Amino acid sequence: MIGRRSYSVPSTGDLSQGARTSLRQVLWGLVLVLALPTILVAAAGLYSAHQSEREATDLRMQETARALSLSLDREIEKFVVALRVLSRAPSLARGDYEAFYRLAESTELASPSWIALFEPGGRILLNTRVPYGVILENSKRQDVLRRVEETRKPYVSDLYAGSLTGQRLITVNVPVIIDERVAYILSLAITPDVFQNIIRDQRVADNWNAAVLDRSRRLVARSRSPERFVGQPASANIQEALAAQPEGLLRSVTLDGIPVRTYFSQSPTYGWSFVISIPETELAKSAQRSLFWLTVLGAVILCGILLAVLLSRSISKPVDRLVTAAQALGRGNEVTDRATTRVLEFDMIKKALVEAATGIRNHEREREEVLAHMAESEARLRLALNAGNLGSWEYTPSTGGLTTSPTCRAHFGRGMDEPLSYADLVAQIHPDDRAMQAEAVARAIAARADLHAEYRVIWPDGSEHWIRVSGRMRSGPDGQPSMVGVSQDITERRLAEERQALLLHELNHRVKNTLATVQSIASLTRRSADNSDPAAWSAFMDRLHGMAKTHDLLTATHWQGALLEDVLKNELEPYQDGMGQRIRLRGPRINLQPSAVLALGLAVHELATNAVKYGSLSVPEGKVHVMWALTPGSGQSALLVEWVESGGPLVKKPERQGFGSKLIQRGLAQQLGGEIKLDFAPAGIRCVITFPISTMTADQTGVAETQERYAS
Repeated sequence: MIGRRSYSVPSTGDLSQGARTSLRQVLWGLVLVLALPTILVAAAGLYSAHQSEREATDLRMQETARALSLSLDREIEKFVVALRVLSRAPSLARGDYEAFYRLAESTELASPSWIALFEPGGRILLNTRVPYGVILENSKRQDVLRRVEETRKPYVSDLYAGSLTGQRLITVNVPVIIDERVAYILSLAITPDVFQNIIRDQRVADNWNAAVLDRSRRLVARSRSPERFVGQPASANIQEALAAQPEGLLRSVTLDGIPVRTYFSQSPTYGWSFVISIPETELAKSAQRSLFWLTVLGAVILCGILLAVLLSRSISKPVDRLVTAAQALGRGNEVTDRATTRVLEFDMIKKALVEAATGIRNHEREREEVLAHMAESEARLRLALNAGNLGSWEYTPSTGGLTTSPTCRAHFGRGMDEPLSYADLVAQIHPDDRAMQAEAVARAIAARADLHAEYRVIWPDGSEHWIRVSGRMRSGPDGQPSMVGVSQDITERRLAEERQALLLHELNHRVKNTLATVQSIASLTRRSADNSDPAAWSAFMDRLHGMAKTHDLLTATHWQGALLEDVLKNELEPYQDGMGQRIRLRGPRINLQPSAVLALGLAVHELATNAVKYGSLSVPEGKVHVMWALTPGSGQSALLVEWVESGGPLVKKPERQGFGSKLIQRGLAQQLGGEIKLDFAPAGIRCVITFPISTMTADQTGVAETQERYAS
């Protein structure tokens, strides 16, 4: 039992011993709590944006350097291909140097560059820079000629100064192979202006710097002051970076003395490099923008702090008055200060304090009553669990652990202290039910749905029992999902169901035998009676068939009743059209008791038979609407069923009451205590059947449906 508890309110002296924080401090702290994360997030965002912009710039410039280094290879390859085409000239193959001179001089390669023809030993046979026939000195670049002769491949020299003119040149050398030997070496001399044009075409910014380096890391072309720096070696840190890797970026200082961020890429074919540099001052502009906006944000937050100071001053006095009222309430005194604080929310708080004293006393009394009811409910729950012989269990799928109560272990034939693991539990399940149990558990775990399963278990003594388990997924204190539930021994219920099914089968067999006997007796009666009305016999047989169909409907539900809609469909479905429009059924979900099913089924059969013979179902365009509803009555609710025919022949009221009308009115009235009204309107027969709710049971799913009375 839960007894009455007493509560004590801390005195003002006790509260004063703790830390004290003023409202002003709270407001300032609130502003700071909101401001500091905002500043940190903004700073992190601005820094992230700056880093992203820096990374995007690095990636873009690195790709640019790579693309331009490849353009160097393409430019050099263009000269190599031209020389190879020229080396296949027929005049050169037959040794006609003068004709070859005129051919080489007529190509576009001869200006502003020039073409020379060498023998491998270094003798110059011709040079388009001077007239043909002028005797020239032997070449002083024997190492280049020897390399071409040995490798039999084109070779591009580094930048050097010509021996005759002193002009800076680069030569492209191609072997001329005749009869499988290097007969000549064809050389093209080009100036750095070719590579200077490549840089100029890129339209490099004025404060940026781009350069082309040969294999020896010497400047061949430069975007800034080329006349000053072409021919000089690149800076030491760039040379070291190119020696370490073919491409990348580094911080360096240009030959002008400007700190820059340099991106370089070496061409894969000829080993020349393209370098592009951006001043560090330009890259720092994005960081300066971020710092500016961060400063603006700090100024805005500072203004917020000043506003918080002003706001705290305006509300501190009303708060002090509220504190006085709260202290009075804590002492049990009446709150006498009812003057307005000029702040709507504070006035509402003061009003609440005034009402709190009475409310606290009422709530305390109600709380004690609730605690008593809870204690009583807990006791009832324990008794219900014990009365239901329910055992509890918990299963953890991740570890395979199983925790069971003594009652649960008893359901599996185990002692109160005898252990039961999940493997032991599965081993005790009947072999034919193990797959079903495993599938149900796996489905519940995967979908985090409830578990409901019934299966057979074999006790250690060899006896067979039926167990029902129900479980639900939950997350444990450690975050691991587990399933908790209850178990119940349903062996007796299963045996009872089997016996009930056997009895129902026997009952069905006996009732059908009874109907067959009735049919046989009726047949013998007809033979012995006057045969003046054959239609009477057909109607009698139809009624017997209708009773048999209704009997089958009850048998399908084990004589637990049937839905009103199913009873109507059972009789009217044969007359429905393909579109489902000829016969319309409308009403809530109502479950009828067996006695009501038989009586109402017979009445609907008579109405349908009459409609087929004389009413709306006798013509194609005729229709039947059946509507039902629960209606409130003077004593108890009643079920109202309305049958309305339309579209059939003109109806005339019969001169005498037929057998079907008598059966409907007397049968329903006597068996169900209901009321039947027949209206022979010219447009179609209308029948209203009303009987009390005691003869039927409303399904729970139909309670939420409309209770509108469809019949007038």
